[in-house]
Amino acid sequence: MAEVSENTPVGYGTSTQLPESTAQSGWEIPAQVGPGKEDEPYTPVQQVTAEFIGTFALVSVVVCTTYWWYPDFVAMGLACGLTVAVLVTAFTRLGSGQFNPAITLALVLGGRLAPTRAMMILPAQVLSAVLACFVLSSFLGANEKMNWVKPGPVNPNTGQQVATMKTPIEAATPFIPARMEIPTPIGQVAPREVPNTKRVSVVKAIVIEVLLTFFWGLAVFAGLRSENRQMAGILVGGAVTVGLLCGGIITGAVMNPVRAFGPAVVSGQWEFQLVYWIGPMLGGALAGVVLGQFLFRDDEAL
Repeated sequence: MAEVSENTPVGYGTSTQLPESTAQSGWEIPAQVGPGKEDEPYTPVQQVTAEFIGTFALVSVVVCTTYWWYPDFVAMGLACGLTVAVLVTAFTRLGSGQFNPAITLALVLGGRLAPTRAMMILPAQVLSAVLACFVLSSFLGANEKMNWVKPGPVNPNTGQQVATMKTPIEAATPFIPARMEIPTPIGQVAPREVPNTKRVSVVKAIVIEVLLTFFWGLAVFAGLRSENRQMAGILVGGAVTVGLLCGGIITGAVMNPVRAFGPAVVSGQWEFQLVYWIGPMLGGALAGVVLGQFLFRDDEAL
């Protein structure tokens, strides 16, 4: 983080031991030094490009797994967690590995990322998420899963309501599920949704997203520690998997504003959008202040 510190930056993706005076960033690392190579850090273009590619890949996987596997949160959690683990491992050497505006905010508030660099990364994340959903809207085509049926307009001739199918991108747009009602006696009739009754309130959904995103931020800041840098991908990917397993059935466990924004732009479904911006951004900010400035504030010297 050359903008913040006069020292050469270092990221959690390398095991190279640096002198205490040079290990000031924790997220960014210098280029490899060897015959014919200059001791230069990666360029901002490389970092932003890596964030664009990583966000595109992550949103694509999340949308596809949500459409095909919902509500199997074990499959969804494993797919998304492994994707994050691979992406963090692959791109951390380029100062990347965030793919989430909430995590970018956490690193800025935690003193690990320069605000000027974050202002270049955030637009790339948003644009990448939207582009991924536009591409998937063409490749996924029409809906093929019967569990994505939604009530449609009333037929004026018969007076009956017509059922319609959600598109794949619309199906992958996060939402707060309706509360289920178990009929009595149990076993004779399938459970049904209670009309106009959500599983949790908007306020509770925001709190859940705050907690899950804070846990993602904890994994990131833990991965910044010198002794954990080789396992950073596993730590962050594991946090994403646990988040989906714990909160997926309640809020969708979005933990990432652009994961909600991209599908919403393509599908036009904007309900609960504020939940998935306010919750994760508050969780990221909390992680940056509590972890970056308090619990792990001396990690640069490790």
